[in-house]
Amino acid sequence: MSDESEGLNYSQRNGLLPIPEQLKLEQVSSEFRRLIHYALDQEIHRVARHGAMSAHFDREWHRVAQDLHVRFFGKPISSFENNPSKLNRELEHSIAKVRYDELFNIIEFFAKHRGCTEQVKTDLAQAFVDARTAYRLKDGLVIAVGTNEQAQALLRAIDDAEGSNNLGARQHLIDAGKKLADADWVGSVRESIHAVEAAAISFAPGETLGPALTELERRGKLHGGLKKAFGALYGYTSDKKTGVRHANVYGEDEAVDETDALFMLGACASFVSYLIARNT
Repeated sequence: MSDESEGLNYSQRNGLLPIPEQLKLEQVSSEFRRLIHYALDQEIHRVARHGAMSAHFDREWHRVAQDLHVRFFGKPISSFENNPSKLNRELEHSIAKVRYDELFNIIEFFAKHRGCTEQVKTDLAQAFVDARTAYRLKDGLVIAVGTNEQAQALLRAIDDAEGSNNLGARQHLIDAGKKLADADWVGSVRESIHAVEAAAISFAPGETLGPALTELERRGKLHGGLKKAFGALYGYTSDKKTGVRHANVYGEDEAVDETDALFMLGACASFVSYLIARNT
């Protein structure tokens, strides 16, 4: 059992009761908001400089605070105050009140800013895990990963791709997660398939996905049953009704939805890890 699933009781683990809300997409828990503010509160206390009368930011974090004020919140530089306590209070209020997607925008601002310490970036990423959200922070981006099992498959595949220098597959997996977070279900499925294609072709250069899988099977690097199973999934993305690899000409009722995208991301991530393990 994973560490992240230990908080679920028997009925929840076996689908007899709804899983905790923090495992669902498009929402975050009050615990998550609390942990995010705590991470930023710790950073502010870490970097603030204290004078005889008041505290202030200098160097890197002075720029972080200014960029947050002007570039993120869209306020004029003339209204900027170099006041760590005031900034901390404003962040606490925003984090508690904004929609989940607006909260993710705040998190990405700090996670990607060069002036923030590596410690706060680590703490922000850990908050997603500790609160058991349906999202994770990877390379400064919030990506949707669904349940914790799906999360583990995706992050393991990203790490496996990086470890084998399969940067194409790695990027496609990250993009698939990002598109899932943006509610672009079709785009997420497309990137998931591209991740498998990138991994397969890296081991059978010069081929497209189908021939690459056939070549890997011929070499004894891919089980025939798994090749057949993935061929069926690939056929699903080629179906005109899905609108994944072709235009959706059958209307919205046949379109890919969130459930499809989550399944395909988990399946393709696991298949990428399998291909890498069998061929390296």
